[in-house]
Amino acid sequence: MRNRSNLKVSEPVEIKACRHYWHIEEADGPVSRGICKICGEEKEFQNSWIASSYMGKDARVFDLPNMLESEDEEESGEKS
Repeated sequence: MRNRSNLKVSEPVEIKACRHYWHIEEADGPVSRGICKICGEEKEFQNSWIASSYMGKDARVFDLPNMLESEDEEESGEKS
């Protein structure tokens, strides 16, 4: 066992950059607030990718053109 009385206690070191450990609140809207568990810094986090933003209630995501109709018209010689 070492003699602890011979150990030197160093001065507290000032941490210049925190390796954040974010606690992010539940998603309720476009952004959620996060607080670092280590340093207390606050930051807003996007709840979805910016490029995939909500298109509104009139967005017709699942409406696809009917490809069969255009093939039938081509076979019969009709053009639009």
